[in-house]
Amino acid sequence: MGTTVQAILQEHYERFAASQPLAWYQQRAAEQLRDCRTAALGGHIVGCPEGHVATVHYNSCRHRSCPQCAALQREKWLAGWKGRLLDAPHMHLTFTTPDRLIPLWRYNKTRFANLLFRAGSEALQELLADDEYLGALPGLLAALHTWSQQLKCHVHLHVLVTWGGLTAEGRWRDPRRECLLPRAVLMHLFRDKLCAFLRRALKRGQLVVPPDTTATGVQNLVNRLACVDWHVKVPEERYTHGRGVVTYWARYLKGGPISNGRLVDCRNGVVRFWYRDRRDVDADEGGGRRKLLPLPVDQFLARLLEHVPPPGFQTVRAYGLYASSKRAEWAVAREHFGQEPELLPVEFTWRDFCARMGHSAAAVCPVCGAPLVVYGRFRAGRGPPPDAIPRLAGAA
Repeated sequence: MGTTVQAILQEHYERFAASQPLAWYQQRAAEQLRDCRTAALGGHIVGCPEGHVATVHYNSCRHRSCPQCAALQREKWLAGWKGRLLDAPHMHLTFTTPDRLIPLWRYNKTRFANLLFRAGSEALQELLADDEYLGALPGLLAALHTWSQQLKCHVHLHVLVTWGGLTAEGRWRDPRRECLLPRAVLMHLFRDKLCAFLRRALKRGQLVVPPDTTATGVQNLVNRLACVDWHVKVPEERYTHGRGVVTYWARYLKGGPISNGRLVDCRNGVVRFWYRDRRDVDADEGGGRRKLLPLPVDQFLARLLEHVPPPGFQTVRAYGLYASSKRAEWAVAREHFGQEPELLPVEFTWRDFCARMGHSAAAVCPVCGAPLVVYGRFRAGRGPPPDAIPRLAGAA
């Protein structure tokens, strides 16, 4: 078995936690990932209803930062959003906050994220409501990422935007320009909004001031950043639909900031993993060159746990036509594209997941073909009781 996040936590977390200050939800996440699919979380029996086969399965932690058990939740989320998206072209925009705001982010993650989502969504809807650019209500789906390929703090917002929108009269309207919005105009409005929101929150005492500065220092920093350009990406090309983008997002939004497949090894207190250097373009691969990064295990765990979202934190939010409050307008837009106005709830079980992954046989009895069922659950910290697994058919 190769190196995994769970194996690193099992070997090093107790020592690391004894010397590092962690929020309670970060501690909880580390313990859940460490104990995922072990007796520490309890388990259940999966078997044939006729008694032909039965196997013990330890429970998954189901934490959204767990790379081991996020696959089913990822597929559920993906199936839901693929069904909700309009059959319209979409654009993929990115809003990046300056690195100098990282200390403020670390002490105010939920508040900062709320203001970031608000600034990005309001800037887009305000400009696209203007007849000069669109004069209609678009569909927006925004996703927050907080890490770079090297697991460093990199707070940025991805936004999927419909190429067009619904007018107040209920008609679909396409943009008049080849580019959805001028980058400079969007950047300035987004920057000004976020800076104004931060100033207001600071004045109202709604932000925790980092210990190495003062409220005046934060105010001065925000004022200085309001006078420089921020990185906002508005690509010229657009996608035929948005399903490819949400598929790309799903790999990063579910399962934490690094997959087990990127880990190379953990030896002598050093974790090595590969990343892509976007500044060093590989012409053959068409992207950043793949490189190896060694990190002391404590630094690796600190970077990993920094990106655990607080409880109840929404990393994906919908606005405009995709907002739940705009279901009537969304239905009109779907009718324009020949889509059904209403969606049935997405039913996606572990059997569906096995089928989608090409492992349908794993969900049925190899003897009689009956669907396997779950029974005989046992509590955390205990193994299965002796009578949990029924005798096989025909056994003495």
